[in-house]
Amino acid sequence: SALLSNQENIDVDSAAAETVAQVAHATYTAAFFDFVIKNGTNVRAGTVYSCHDGTNVEFTETSTVDLGDTSDVSLSVDISGTNMRLRATTTSDNWIVKSLVRAI
Repeated sequence: SALLSNQENIDVDSAAAETVAQVAHATYTAAFFDFVIKNGTNVRAGTVYSCHDGTNVEFTETSTVDLGDTSDVSLSVDISGTNMRLRATTTSDNWIVKSLVRAI
């Protein structure tokens, strides 16, 4: 099966890593998170490619060069409970992270 969905977190703050998007890892082995990160005029777009074996996750990101500065935001993928999650960690507040999720 395959999944196509739009997921987002429109208020990512610096307190802790926050979930942006997630997919059921029992159903999908790989997820491609197309994303845009934005705060004011600071913008970056790209894709996080991820896969898992049920326990371990591998991921990598490719993205545009920043418009402004988005270096405050880093993305990661983990497994928590029944989900593989795209997570955003920031060193400042009020970031918007939107994702088009493609899972197979």
